[in-house]
Amino acid sequence: MQRKMVLVLSLVLALVAGCGRNGADEPTVESNTEHLPAVRPPSGGEMVLLPAGTFLMGDRNGRPDETPHEVSVSAFYLDKFPVTQEIYEKIMGVNPSKRKGKTNPVERTQWTDAARFCNKCSELESLTPCYDLKTWACNFDADGYRLPTEAEWEYACRAGSDKTYGFGDGEKNLPRFAWFKGNSGGQPRAVGEKLPNRWGLFDMHGNVWQWCNDYYSETAYQQGTRENPRGPATGAKRVLRGGAWDSTAEKCRAAYRFNEFPVYSDACFGADSYGFRRARNAASQAKGATAVVSRPTGSTAQAEKKEARPGPPIQPVQGQGTIDLSHLKGTIVFVSDRSGTLKIWSMHASGKNARQLTHDGNPDADPRFAPDGKQILYTSLRGGFPEIWLMNRDGSGARPVTKGAQGNWAPDGRSIVFIRDNQTFVRDLVEGKERRVTPEKWERCGVPAWSPDGKQLAVASRHLGNIGIFLLDANGKELGQLQAEEPCCTPEWSRDGKRILCQTVQGHICQIDRDGKNWEQLTFGADVQHDARYSPDGTMIVFCRAPTPEGPWQICVKKLDGEEMDFVQMTKEGSNLLPDWHPSE
Repeated sequence: MQRKMVLVLSLVLALVAGCGRNGADEPTVESNTEHLPAVRPPSGGEMVLLPAGTFLMGDRNGRPDETPHEVSVSAFYLDKFPVTQEIYEKIMGVNPSKRKGKTNPVERTQWTDAARFCNKCSELESLTPCYDLKTWACNFDADGYRLPTEAEWEYACRAGSDKTYGFGDGEKNLPRFAWFKGNSGGQPRAVGEKLPNRWGLFDMHGNVWQWCNDYYSETAYQQGTRENPRGPATGAKRVLRGGAWDSTAEKCRAAYRFNEFPVYSDACFGADSYGFRRARNAASQAKGATAVVSRPTGSTAQAEKKEARPGPPIQPVQGQGTIDLSHLKGTIVFVSDRSGTLKIWSMHASGKNARQLTHDGNPDADPRFAPDGKQILYTSLRGGFPEIWLMNRDGSGARPVTKGAQGNWAPDGRSIVFIRDNQTFVRDLVEGKERRVTPEKWERCGVPAWSPDGKQLAVASRHLGNIGIFLLDANGKELGQLQAEEPCCTPEWSRDGKRILCQTVQGHICQIDRDGKNWEQLTFGADVQHDARYSPDGTMIVFCRAPTPEGPWQICVKKLDGEEMDFVQMTKEGSNLLPDWHPSE
């Protein structure tokens, strides 16, 4: 999905692994895997029967929500691997994942998706579903599939260890057991390619975050039961465990607790690091399941890995507008895959004289003209993780600026605003000083924009559940949420600073006054529209349009006072996205 491929540049974590523990390295368990009983259920995959036991949950050296306490769990089955895309699609008929691959873990899953999947597997095997899909309550006495409790997950991850990771305290061996920020190349990987833990479970550290059944509470460990704890009865968010392909070593610790809204509307941010694995009570074996007598502990995923064949090409939408492109002035810079990988291109505002500006082997995106039009700020994916780069408008003089993504200029051209670690930062380009301007609670921030007078910032954030646009002053003081009529993101200020463009979860471009009045939908149709920018004179918008979220994306222009479907398509070769329009030629 080209749109989402670009957005990954804006969402992956930006700091290199290394903030974790420095304990002594422990021997690996590569040759010490226990052969626990396992079954292959009819719904797919393989489940390992984990014995009942007592362990110390939490971390003595961990965060405040990781208070160590003794916990006992009953025996239960757990998926040997995170649920793969092949199995998920077989059961649900869809594959929500951003990066497709049959043996890759399914990702971009909400908690509710995982619960529905568990129920569907139960129904297919004539088991009693665990989840009430109206209340999302879990019946732990049912014999069907469910998500593991947080205690079950950590018990399975530790596999008898009381160390930082399931294999020991040191980070040195983490690359042997996990795909994480230090070795993933910026993407999830096929399950089972790394070493299993002592109980034969793969990918318990890294690759994708794994949903647990529990609601999250910072004080849950101090208040909960010690016998088969199931977490708080209510809450706003659910727990995820294990870390992911874009996580630091610290976040891959056995005790590390992450949390997320179970349902969200998300126009910009794809949760391409959220997956899960199933659990089931040990009291009853799935009907039709076959026992696994013996199986090697190495990976079987790579040998079976096959990529899905691409479907037939999709025809781009053709505009029917009355705009004469030959009369347009200025330069448009954009992202295109017409040369193979995503690169920065420029063209005359008429759509002519397209020219490639970046040429190396790294994907590039998010181009933004400096206020004077002499330089271009952009995001470059280096080793799988994003960096802010700067180049002259002709593509010369490319140089790195800082770790992060989605850079945007201050009106005076002396500073930039950008995203790092899901937070918004401002960097002084002269002095090199940086400061964070969004509160920590503003999780999953993105696409920041500076008002023309330099006094306000508009930032997309999902800390309240649905994606929305929030305003801050230049020093980070909260000014409130833009009162849009739909969940929306990707703010862009008008040249006079009175209005803001945005894109909605329905895939349309809308416009609203900065005070939240006069909501207006600007684009229409059954296809998808994104990434709008005002023309230099403020009479038109340039934006991207595609027949489906899969593309191909094309750059279009539309008059603000034109008819609903009065737009003109400017490009046709490949997918073309993220335009920015400057008056200079």
